[in-house]
Amino acid sequence: MTNIESLFIYTPSQYEAVDHLLSMGVGAHFAALIFFILTSRFIAPRYRTATALSCIVMVSAGTILYGQSGLWETAFTFNPDTNVYEPGAATFTNGFRYVNWMVTIPCLLIQLLLVLDIRGQQLFSDAGRLILLAWGMIITGYIGQLYETTDLMQLTVWGAISTIFFIGMNWIVGTRIFRTIPLMPPTASGAMKKVFWLMMFAWTLYPLAYAVPYFAQSASGVVIRQALFTVADVSSKAVYGLMITYIALQRSAAEGFEPAMQVTSMLPQKGIVAS
Repeated sequence: MTNIESLFIYTPSQYEAVDHLLSMGVGAHFAALIFFILTSRFIAPRYRTATALSCIVMVSAGTILYGQSGLWETAFTFNPDTNVYEPGAATFTNGFRYVNWMVTIPCLLIQLLLVLDIRGQQLFSDAGRLILLAWGMIITGYIGQLYETTDLMQLTVWGAISTIFFIGMNWIVGTRIFRTIPLMPPTASGAMKKVFWLMMFAWTLYPLAYAVPYFAQSASGVVIRQALFTVADVSSKAVYGLMITYIALQRSAAEGFEPAMQVTSMLPQKGIVAS
């Protein structure tokens, strides 16, 4: 896959901006991984799988972004005579992101179903439909990006097809969230509403990044695109995971899991006398 990133010459500030954005994405995901590992013991076994999936997402996304960062550094060579970074032997591509999304988006969706306490046959049914819609969205988006440097009409057609899957996936997500919120503890229900709006915000950034070849075929456009990708990745994975963990913790405490009750101050800490 040849993306617009490989078409341009970059000033040092543009090159470093992208390099720093990718590095920030790596750091955010691996920092969140440590947090999820440390807090998993406070989550009731019923919801602990959601935290485990967060760890998988952080490892997968962090590793891919680390590879993207290394690829960016090898795809361009600094020319001291002109003081710019020029395309080198390697080719920078966003295709690895799509491979990563095939793993991480199903994990994110299953996490959501688990903290909504959807179980049994309903869990398998909802998860199956959501994963198929997610894969349809990702695959058709990937195909569209194959044409972004050669045929914007093909980019448009495949982007439109991908959007159909995107809308269907979000419809199921929104329906499940708002049907379940009234059944959740108050401390968790408010956070779940925020999760929905976070998903809508973060997931909308990806189509905007996809559409950058329409309105910003330039080195500055590449910086904008990588900024959109990075904010979307950190929001939809790391921040989303933190909020899912918070909801799992609150649900664990409300259901009487003592470690969660202590962390959420529903029980006095050991060694502290309640007044």
